[in-house]
Amino acid sequence: AFELGFKSEWMDRRLRLNAAAFRTDVEDNQFFEFYAGPFGILRTVTTIDELYIQGVEADFTFVATEYLTVYGGVGLMDSEIEKNEHRPLSEGNDVPQAPDLTGNLGAELSFPVGGSMQLVSRLDWQYTGEMWFHTLQGEQTPTIWNAFFGPGFNQDFSKSSRDAYDTLDMRVGLEAENWVITAWGRNITDEEYLAEVIPAPEFGGSFNHPSAERSYGVDFTYRF
Repeated sequence: AFELGFKSEWMDRRLRLNAAAFRTDVEDNQFFEFYAGPFGILRTVTTIDELYIQGVEADFTFVATEYLTVYGGVGLMDSEIEKNEHRPLSEGNDVPQAPDLTGNLGAELSFPVGGSMQLVSRLDWQYTGEMWFHTLQGEQTPTIWNAFFGPGFNQDFSKSSRDAYDTLDMRVGLEAENWVITAWGRNITDEEYLAEVIPAPEFGGSFNHPSAERSYGVDFTYRF
């Protein structure tokens, strides 16, 4: 793994800016696969012989006022399967579960509301780019059905990807010397996306695990 970057502070330390370029080369990366057939579903562990992940990432924190802080970051990633004896057709494809683009942006507002209490509110936006869940990404390959019924049963892993999505979280809390009460909401825009995709082209598609729906709650903490 190689990384080169910088950390900096500007505007009398009100602005913090960091950035880095990186590359990671991996040999014999473990990868889980599912096979479907007359025997049911079989989960196996294979390896990807050689792959790399490289990119750039940057983040900032800006203290805009005494009460308001803004922060964010972005990551650009490039990845490739360089050698895969288990799935030679996958060579040149993206590395599974490595999104091409990620980003976040948020703000925190904190100010006194009387005595030693503080009102703290926070808004966080996250973005995750398109991502593949399998080493094969559209190539036509034979299925395990060939072992039982002869050749002619091909599969297409083009459904093993997830589209880009973004979510928005929010927190509003009241903090005192010994206690904190916070109301929160996760995925408040109720964005629908796939948390996981398990390709099963032998069954004509994939097993999709949907994301968590919009949720709300209240947390209370007391320090003795």
